[in-house]
Amino acid sequence: MVYRMIALDIDGTIRSDDSPLRDSMQRTIARVVDAGAMVTIATGRMFHSAMRLTAELNLKSPIASFQGAEVRDPVTGQVLWHRPLTHDMLKAAVDALEPWGLEVVAYHEDEVYVTDLTPRIDRYGDRNRVVVNVVDDLKVSGPAEPTRLVVVGGDDEIRRLESELKTRFDSELYVTRSLSYFCEILHPEGGKHKALAWLCEQTGVSQEETVAFGNGYNDVEMLQWAGLGVAVAGAVPEALSVADRIAPPVEEDGVTQVLQCLLDAGMIG
Repeated sequence: MVYRMIALDIDGTIRSDDSPLRDSMQRTIARVVDAGAMVTIATGRMFHSAMRLTAELNLKSPIASFQGAEVRDPVTGQVLWHRPLTHDMLKAAVDALEPWGLEVVAYHEDEVYVTDLTPRIDRYGDRNRVVVNVVDDLKVSGPAEPTRLVVVGGDDEIRRLESELKTRFDSELYVTRSLSYFCEILHPEGGKHKALAWLCEQTGVSQEETVAFGNGYNDVEMLQWAGLGVAVAGAVPEALSVADRIAPPVEEDGVTQVLQCLLDAGMIG
């Protein structure tokens, strides 16, 4: 098998909070591109946050951001594919969340909307250089069709919330956890695996010709979908259990090690 598309999660997969991208990663990605394969990012980050990293890697291919609800060209910023929540979906989700009393953040383009400016969201806005809008009611004063909702709470709360929402909405919404304390709600056609499937269709790459790297709850479907799903050591158990291969941890530049092995074996191009 020769793999023609490489999809990379960012946080906890190719970089950690404590370490920036390594030069070895940049060199290896350049080798992959020179070999003829497409390299894309599949991340929960907002587009402009993800774009800063694509610039470091000199990536030109479209990238999937917002947990796979949007695909954009990192060079022009053009939106190529977008699956925002409809207003009816937004209303149903917010109504279901109301009894929980948790912090809910709506994302629209590169702005966020909340009903209460907490210290966490204030820091988030400063760190990511995004506009934070405080509104009375997300269903009335927020964006009519947000790209996603993120619910913040304790680990146990978010685990129970995710389970309840999946049962309640089934295929009507896509519900996942990005972190143990973040529950994300998207259009049912959202998700990293759905964005990659669309990108493959547009570029003529088959599902079997893809390699995906990830570490989180939100990477599970992507790892299952890819021709070769690679979880990094230290990933959540759910990701490790579905992966075809386990890479060394991010601290050991595990993704680079796997890509170099595939390159040396002539399996990328």
